[in-house]
Formats: sequence, C-alpha cells, structure tokens
Amino acid sequence: MIEVEIKSPINDPEEIAEKLIKKLNAKFIKNVFQKDIYLQHPSRNFAETDEAVRIRSSEEGTQLTYKGPKIDPLSKTREELCVNVDNYEIILKIFERLGFTPVAEVIKHRKIFRIEENIVASVDQVQGLGNFLELETETSDSAQVEAKRKALFSIMDKLGLPRDNLERKSYLELIMAI
Repeated sequence: MIEVEIKSPINDPEEIAEKLIKKLNAKFIKNVFQKDIYLQHPSRNFAETDEAVRIRSSEEGTQLTYKGPKIDPLSKTREELCVNVDNYEIILKIFERLGFTPVAEVIKHRKIFRIEENIVASVDQVQGLGNFLELETETSDSAQVEAKRKALFSIMDKLGLPRDNLERKSYLELIMAI
C-alpha cells in the first residue's frame, strides 16, 4: 500500500477542525491519543535510508508499522505496511531481542475526520512540536499517486493553508532535530 500524505503546521486546531466541517463537509470520526515508539535497526541506519519502524499504542490497540522511503519531493508519499498486534510489551521485547533499539517517542492527541470516502484529515497536537494538519489517502496503484496528491493539495488550498508551509519531515524527524 502507498500512503499519500501531506502535512502542514497550523496555529489554531479548533479553527481548522471547524473549517474541515463547514467548508469541506468533513465528518468527525473520533479523538485518539497515540504513543509511537520508533526503533532503529541494528545494522541499517533508517535516518540514511529514510525508513522507519514504529510501534503505536492507542485506545484502539497496538499496531506495528514499516514506513519505506519517501517517493517524491513534494509530499510524504511512501510505502506503508501495518499490522495489528496483541501485546505492546511483547512486540517491543521481540524487536529489542533482535537488536533494534528505541530512538524516539512521539506522543500526540489527534482529532480524526473523514473527507469524502478515502481521505482522512488529522488535526494533531504533538507533544514538543505543536499543532499540525495531516491529510492522507492510500492507493495500491502507483499510477494514481499524482491524482491523489493533487486532491490533497486542493483541500489544503480550500482551507487557506499555503503550500510553501508544507512539512515533508515526519514527526520522528522533527523530534530528532530538537
């Protein structure tokens, strides 16, 4: 699966949430608290390869995710593979036994909205980083990436968020730069 994603810092999360509903007819889905632990491979530098392995804990359970390198210079589009796991502590111990080490933690409160059928908007308050809007969609067809990215840019335009303010770095990259 290819995740097509763009992200922008925002000043007022409530204003953006209101605009999502009023201007784009977005449907509020839920509030979630997420704690992400990112792991470093024992012999491959993910910072150099632009990859990530993440264990996410939330009210919804635990999820293991591999994120591949970004595939374009305009967005955060990349391969993303996810699987639900039953036990956060055990999956973390398995990776540690394999030589992976925790490198950073990203903690966020997220308001999730759905725009149309296949676009998710997340209004994020990220501990230590501030507020962001993430727009994302998925495709299994690489020929559709450009059209999906244009749809996300169109939403940013309708919300009045300038394209030159987009952030291509992941929350992990931003936390590591502090």
